[in-house]
Amino acid sequence: MHPAVAFFVLMAFLAFGEFVSVKTKAIIPSILIFLIFLLVSVWSGILPTNVIDLAGFSDSLTEVIMVVIVVNMGSSISVDFLKKQWRTVVIGVGAIIGIGVVIIPVGSLIYDWDTAVVAAPPIAGGFVAAFEMSKAALAKGLPHYSTIALLLLALQEFPVYFILPTLLKKETLRRLEGFRKGEYKALVKEEEKEKKRLIPPIPSKYMDTSTYLFLLGIIGAFAVVSSTFSGYIFNAIGISFKISPTIFALLYGVIGGEIGLIERKSLQAANTFGFFVVASLVGVMGGLINSSVDEILALIVPLVVLIGLGIIGMALGGIIVGRILKVNWQLSFAIALNCLVGFPVNFLLTMEAINVLAKTDEEKDYLSDTLIPTMLVGGFTTVTLGSVLFAGILSNFL
Repeated sequence: MHPAVAFFVLMAFLAFGEFVSVKTKAIIPSILIFLIFLLVSVWSGILPTNVIDLAGFSDSLTEVIMVVIVVNMGSSISVDFLKKQWRTVVIGVGAIIGIGVVIIPVGSLIYDWDTAVVAAPPIAGGFVAAFEMSKAALAKGLPHYSTIALLLLALQEFPVYFILPTLLKKETLRRLEGFRKGEYKALVKEEEKEKKRLIPPIPSKYMDTSTYLFLLGIIGAFAVVSSTFSGYIFNAIGISFKISPTIFALLYGVIGGEIGLIERKSLQAANTFGFFVVASLVGVMGGLINSSVDEILALIVPLVVLIGLGIIGMALGGIIVGRILKVNWQLSFAIALNCLVGFPVNFLLTMEAINVLAKTDEEKDYLSDTLIPTMLVGGFTTVTLGSVLFAGILSNFL
């Protein structure tokens, strides 16, 4: 097979997955459709087993792309914005802690320690956490557990479409009732003041695609060096532990965005974000190609159980913390469920509830200004921040 043919076949699978996802209003995730087409094609012999590498999505490219994406994720986070939504941040952290508290002991009891450890971070977040745990499992000669991490990524969204809309509608109705009675007021939007940068911006005439990628890359390289150095430090004191490059990449990305070392959302500004997301998805999910039909079918029930445990954990953690912070349980649980979806699904489901229930433009504006930021920050906290840190820590315990 010619590499160009392999590339276009994989893109066709992704495009069809997006089509199905849009038609079903995201109830069927595009990633699941892509995975089904990929595995069936390889298992049946239509596509070669090296189709991922043949199309140009090698393991090395995936490693590079994941680090750069995490730096870019960090740079997009405004610390001031998170401060304003501090309750949401704390509830999101509580949800992740709840996942760990439930999945690790109960999952270990039902299955085994490695299964529980490898499952918790992907359930707490998105593809970065799944990639981190898959990579850690493969590095330790545990391909079976790599398969668990990647399959969780493909299946974990399903329950959300049956739970989250109900929670969002109840919260929307509660807010609307208060707004209509005059208990809640529309937000007065303040003009955003441009923050002073510690590092002056590079003149726009020099900021082309290569410059954006250079700045992201140099921060990513520094993150990798820092990770390696952390391993030396821990080994020197007799502890077999290393802080993951993704943790440093996230941290340095946040700092870089705050001080002006890199522009916020640099990949988007460089017009390369779409390709990086596609490449990361293909590269990560390609790790399942070597799994057999029997192995994947045998994992369906355990995966359902693990996702169920995860939902129980995030509900307990989120609702308990929300109660302490005087946030109603429906909203707390909705924030916690961002662990399984994040942006853009959380945004789309929230907008759907608003459009269905709000009767006037004023009501829509009020809900959009108050409820949407809460859900977006919930996604940042769980998928972008918490799950990366969670995976970076737990990857050392396989």
